[in-house]
Amino acid sequence: MKRITEALARFVLRRSWWLLLIVLLLSGAAIPGATMLTPDTGFDALVSPSSEISRDNARYEEKFGGDPITVLLEGDLDAIFSTANLAVLAEFEQQVSADGRYRSIISPLTVLEAAIEEANQSRQEFQQYIALAQEAAATQARETAAAMGLGEAEQEQAAQQAAAEVLAGFQPQIEQMQLIGEPALDNPLFIAAVLYDSQGAVSPAMQSLIPDDNHALILVTPQGNLEDSEALQAAKDIEDFFIVHPLSGVGTTVIAATKLVDAISSSMSNNMKILLALAIAVMILVLMVLFRVRWRLLSLFMVAVGALWTFGIMGYVSIPLTMATMAVLPILIGLGIDYSIQFHNRYQEELIRTRTVGEAIVSSLSHMFSSVGIALLATIIGFITLYISEVPMIRDFGVALTIGIALSYLVAIFLLHSIIYQSDRRAPIAKLRKESTEASGRTERILLRMGKLAINHTLWIFIVAVLFAVVGGVVDHWLPKNTDYEELMPQSITELRDVRELRQILNSGGEIRLMVEADDVTSPEVLGWLEDYEDRALVFHPELIAVNSPATLVSEAAGGVIPSREQIEAILAATPPLYLDQLLSADRTMASVSFTIEDITLDKVHDLFQAMKAEAEPPSGVQISPVGSLALGASTIDAVVSKRLTMNLICLGAVFIVLLLVYRRLSRAAFAIIPVGAVIAWSSLDMYLIGIPLNPLTAVLGVIIIGICTEFMVLLMVRYDEERQQGLSPREAMVTAISKIGRAIVVSSVTTLGGFGVLIASNFVMIRDFGIATVISVFLCLLITIAVMPGVIVWFDNWRAKKRPKRRLKKA
Repeated sequence: MKRITEALARFVLRRSWWLLLIVLLLSGAAIPGATMLTPDTGFDALVSPSSEISRDNARYEEKFGGDPITVLLEGDLDAIFSTANLAVLAEFEQQVSADGRYRSIISPLTVLEAAIEEANQSRQEFQQYIALAQEAAATQARETAAAMGLGEAEQEQAAQQAAAEVLAGFQPQIEQMQLIGEPALDNPLFIAAVLYDSQGAVSPAMQSLIPDDNHALILVTPQGNLEDSEALQAAKDIEDFFIVHPLSGVGTTVIAATKLVDAISSSMSNNMKILLALAIAVMILVLMVLFRVRWRLLSLFMVAVGALWTFGIMGYVSIPLTMATMAVLPILIGLGIDYSIQFHNRYQEELIRTRTVGEAIVSSLSHMFSSVGIALLATIIGFITLYISEVPMIRDFGVALTIGIALSYLVAIFLLHSIIYQSDRRAPIAKLRKESTEASGRTERILLRMGKLAINHTLWIFIVAVLFAVVGGVVDHWLPKNTDYEELMPQSITELRDVRELRQILNSGGEIRLMVEADDVTSPEVLGWLEDYEDRALVFHPELIAVNSPATLVSEAAGGVIPSREQIEAILAATPPLYLDQLLSADRTMASVSFTIEDITLDKVHDLFQAMKAEAEPPSGVQISPVGSLALGASTIDAVVSKRLTMNLICLGAVFIVLLLVYRRLSRAAFAIIPVGAVIAWSSLDMYLIGIPLNPLTAVLGVIIIGICTEFMVLLMVRYDEERQQGLSPREAMVTAISKIGRAIVVSSVTTLGGFGVLIASNFVMIRDFGIATVISVFLCLLITIAVMPGVIVWFDNWRAKKRPKRRLKKA
């Protein structure tokens, strides 16, 4: 390996200008790719499109359309239903009905128009009835008069008198109709008669669309499975209509899931700019203060090149920008800079012992290539493990980080050393040695004292570490979970406030939807089961407010029972298609069941779905499946939590096997893995105490810890073994290793802390919590590397050294 690394180093020295040119060309090629990054802030980022629930939801939307677009009308009811405003709403309904992007529209105007049609039909039927009654009375009067021998004139007079008496009997109804006037949208009296009941309250027909005295709702259902851009434009076109045609004295707010997604995308773009600026500022500050070497900001330039290449590749291979992958940039700056710092630090150290810059580079690479490479491999294994997650954006997060740190390692090897060689080769070696000695002296002295202190108090430090690890392992099972998309995004987004305001007005948390499938969902057997299931659900789950389904439609029309097939057919035939299409597919193989629920947490919604699915017990040939946005959101809880322990164990096992193959010593592999497990447990304890829940990012914190802590331990043990090979005792070798490699580890830790720390400034709750948890975890990785494990390793090697003479004596 040494010959290979020395040959690699000499290649860098001989071809440094060529390498600089290649880096420049690759950077230019990466720029177009970085501009191709597209945001993905919908449920596709949380739930795989190939998952069962996504496929079910797609089939459901194909039959019943997508999530409704709600137009909230705010104002006095008299103003909302003024003649002028009704004319605008009528024009709006006509435009929506003629647009193929929309499946249906239901509004108070829909009810009014149905009432007008019904009233006109009733009046016509009433007039026909009066006419028939008059004709019957007149005929009977004529026959009676004729039987009495009266003449034709008397008969006609009797007939007219009978007809007049019939008309007089209907006079109260006629006067009432005349009082109300013609059924029309420009007739306020008729509108009021439809809006209110005899007590002055909102009529039952309007209650679902008029939640209170100051609001009314228009529900526009778009076609199902629209492209995100098309769905967003459909919502914006509705918004534009009311901008061009404002309602007099009435405010309008268009509320749609696609608008919320678009707002998240815009916020994400702005947030990335802030995080990038903060990350660069923090890195500059850390490097200027702690990494006192020649060209101290060079490491930041290296990771900038690596980040550019990473985002270029992400754009070319279509890895989307999500709430998780947007955190890659500051994380990559914090993690990727580590490799350049390690190589640069060792180069500064080798300058003191070598005669030329070239020799220092060759010596640095030959010593650090394998150790940093092993650390890189361990980190890559951790990030690759993320690919077993069921959350798409976490898989993309792992892929992007894997690409990023691998590129950062390559940039550190080729670009860093090329620039150092070209910039230092003509500088006097004596001057470089002096600068290197002055830069490392103070830090090494501080670390020397810390190393001695840690080794002198090994027992107590170890006991405290184990105690905290045990407590952390216990409370890990008590960590709360939060995968509610709304709670993970910036809370100041206007569209989010609109959604929450709508829920307060409706006094509900939305609807949970179930898809029922059978050969014929309108059969008495299926409807009977469905009615019984709905009744039991409403009784057992008080958070359910109401239900709407084919079973409720038929049962209410039949007086509270499921009637015979003939009666069911009659009821369905009498139901307006606008309402029936929301409940039944055209072929009657699919039904929609919607439960209105209280405003509860997504965790409780998840538990509710689980309970209701277990309680369903559908008859043979009937299938029931959760669908809709709440079902998609609730499904992420299982995806986040179920694979968390599996990912950590697989990652730990893979890293352990790799280290065992590399070191071929069980003790060294164990010493790299044991502290990782301890830090994972410590982090769980800290998250529990601080109140940070498990979200899609904090759930993968263990994998991040494995990568960082393993790297620190590998670097420490490689340097410790190197000093041991120089003939030093375990104690002296460890103290020297801490003082030499410790500076690079401390600087790397602080830069990593800075990279993760800027995430705390994010207005995305998920990223902010992840930043807080990771900053604590990185500090704990540094703490266990510098303060806990050195004493344990020294104790073990001393104990093993004492055992060897005894074994030799026994053999003798």
